Amino acid sequence: MRKNTICRWYDHDAEEAARFYARTFPDSTVSAVDLAPSDYPGGKAGDVLTVDFTVCGVPCLGLNGGDTFRHSEAFSFQIATDDQAETDRYWNAIVGNGGAESACDWCQDKWGLSWQVTPRVLTEAMAKGGDVAKRAFEAMMGIGKIDVAEIEAAVRGKAAQESASAPPPRQLCPEWRRWNPENTGNVSPRLTPTSQSRSRRHEEPSEDVGASRLPSSRVALLSK
Repeated sequence: MRKNTICRWYDHDAEEAARFYARTFPDSTVSAVDLAPSDYPGGKAGDVLTVDFTVCGVPCLGLNGGDTFRHSEAFSFQIATDDQAETDRYWNAIVGNGGAESACDWCQDKWGLSWQVTPRVLTEAMAKGGDVAKRAFEAMMGIGKIDVAEIEAAVRGKAAQESASAPPPRQLCPEWRRWNPENTGNVSPRLTPTSQSRSRRHEEPSEDVGASRLPSSRVALLSK
């Protein structure tokens, strides 16, 4: 067992989510599916309880715990991209699979998990600091999916005049909305997970990994 693994709570569809991530992102796999050895508050014996998977090399555990807890923007995966084509591919895959667009490179998948699809040109500009970072930041705050050309123009200083007339940041990004809830602006109303983001557990049989009985250490997670 790894020293540190990200554990994500799902309703009953951790396997479906994990397999979507494995299809969508590089260096992503589903390595194990464990079944519940007995009934528990969120399901019954024989249901898929946990799913071991990786997202871009990061180890994760999906836990089907029922509908007690919901995801929020307090946790997100940030995926670095090299160009507009890669940015579009991941963003469109997430949003097109029942997800929702947000702002400032944020979107949300159908299970309520937040993602930041962030071109390296943006993070590199922010790291430079000074006027370059300020122009790139102001350009970012005015868009949803990142437009690489727009960030590059801002870095060169050609977007400064336009950004001066852009809406203030707190009308756009989800973190600004939470600090100042009355400024809803253009934030998607679907940012907070709803019953629409809950999907039933994927029922197709797995061909590349066999289900196994759940180790006692994981059963303890649900017995507390």
